[in-house]
Amino acid sequence: MNDNFKIGIIGGKGKMGKLFKNLFEKRGYPVEVSDINTNLTNTELVKRNKIILISVPMEVFPEVVKEISPFVENYHWVIDICSLKREPVKVMKMYFEKGEILATHPLFGPYEKDLKGKTVAFYPVRGKNVSKWFKKVMSDEGLKLVRISPKKHDEIMALVQVINHFWLILLAKMIKDSGFNLRDVVYLSTPSFLRQLYILKRLAKQDIGLYAKIQLENLLGKRFRNLLCRNCKFLAKAFNSEKAEKEFEKYFTLAKEVARELEILLNETYPNKI
Repeated sequence: MNDNFKIGIIGGKGKMGKLFKNLFEKRGYPVEVSDINTNLTNTELVKRNKIILISVPMEVFPEVVKEISPFVENYHWVIDICSLKREPVKVMKMYFEKGEILATHPLFGPYEKDLKGKTVAFYPVRGKNVSKWFKKVMSDEGLKLVRISPKKHDEIMALVQVINHFWLILLAKMIKDSGFNLRDVVYLSTPSFLRQLYILKRLAKQDIGLYAKIQLENLLGKRFRNLLCRNCKFLAKAFNSEKAEKEFEKYFTLAKEVARELEILLNETYPNKI
């Protein structure tokens, strides 16, 4: 590491804060943290460090930004890791009159054992140096970086996150409502269904507040939830009709077309996981 600056993480005692603390220290950077129960305050942390990573729940993010804004100078690089981007970017642009700003969203949770191949979405809000540095550090760790506007990011997250989490909660409710013994379901699962159960299992460690924000505060969430429900009703009606066989063939063919495109794209993007 040729840089001689320090990194401060606001919310550094949280799960994602600890993940990034370990990552930066692994790269040779000195890291300080502030949190609810630390002697070091957020404002003092800003005064003592060049890079400020804000790793706090979205509901307190505006409050933290407003708190530290008077202490952010031109030499500072400020990075956020919020799961949604439009509102956090709006807040940072409103309060941070100085310094470089980088909006990011790590598309993984704090329990990943290996970050190689994982993705971080990013968008340079102000300045080029912080973006260049961040991309270098993340790339050296084996992460993929995708540049995307806050608006487009949140639109895609309405499908990638909102519907994914919605489906997992729905699956859990269906399992409960089925009346089946969960042990029997596990023992009789096919490989593909077992993979879904493994994904559902991850919810046991997740923060309900974060998932609620992702599900309920994305402006397009309602649209995609309604779209899912409409398609469920539509396909159920089609497969329960007298023309069920033809209807099934029609929509299974559509699914196969999407699957073929995915086969090519996923092999290009994640060749080691296919």
